[in-house]
Amino acid sequence: MPPSPKGATLTIYVDCVSPYSWFGFTSIRNYRPALQAHGVHVEITPFFLGGARDSAGNPWMPTPKWKEAFSKQDSEMTGKLLGLETKQPKEFPIMSLFAVRVATWVKDHYPDDKFEDTFLALVSGYWNKGINIAKPEGILEALSEVFPKEEIEEIMQKAVTPENKKIVIDRTMASGAFGAPWIVGVTSEGNKKMWFGNDRWEQVFAHLGVPYSPLAVLPPKESKL
Repeated sequence: MPPSPKGATLTIYVDCVSPYSWFGFTSIRNYRPALQAHGVHVEITPFFLGGARDSAGNPWMPTPKWKEAFSKQDSEMTGKLLGLETKQPKEFPIMSLFAVRVATWVKDHYPDDKFEDTFLALVSGYWNKGINIAKPEGILEALSEVFPKEEIEEIMQKAVTPENKKIVIDRTMASGAFGAPWIVGVTSEGNKKMWFGNDRWEQVFAHLGVPYSPLAVLPPKESKL
C-alpha cells in the first residue's frame, strides 16, 4: 500500500539559465493546488545549476551536432504543450549566478507570489525575450514589470551580500543535483527520492502516494471500446 501523501514534501530546484527549469516551474505550479489538497508541501527553490553540475562532475558541454535537431524539437514541443514559447537566446550559455542570487534574495524577503513573479520574469526574459539576465541592466529590464527601478537596484545590492551568497551556495550544494529542474520528493514516512527533468511526474506522484491518472491513449469518440 502506498504511503499517505499527507505530510509529504516536494521541492523543485530551478535555475533561469535552463529552459527545462521554466517547464518544471510551470508544471509544478499547475500541479500544486491538487498536491496541496492532498497535504503535500510544495517548495520552489532557486539554485545555481552551473555550481551543482560542476560539484556533481557533470559540467556543461555544448550540445553535440547530432543532438541539436532533437533538442530543438524537444524544447519547442514541451513548451507548446505547456503554453510556452521558447526562443534560443543570442547569448548562450550565460553565467546565471547573479540572477540566482537575485531570485534567492526575493524568495527569502518577499511573499511567495512576488518570488514566483520574479523567477518567471527572469526565465521568460531570457528564454523568450533574449534578455541577458547575467548583467545588471538585464535584471533591470527583466524585472521592470515586477518592481520599480529603485527597488530592483536595492535588491541587486542585497543579492551580493556575503550572507545571501552563502545561502545560494548552501542550497545549491544541498540539492544533490546534476541538472535542472531537480525534484526531491520525501514521503510522509521520510523516504526520499530525487529526479532530474520535467518528464518524471508519474514517478514523483507514485512515490509520494498521490492519486493520479496515468498517461493513456484515448479511443476515437465514435468507438464502442
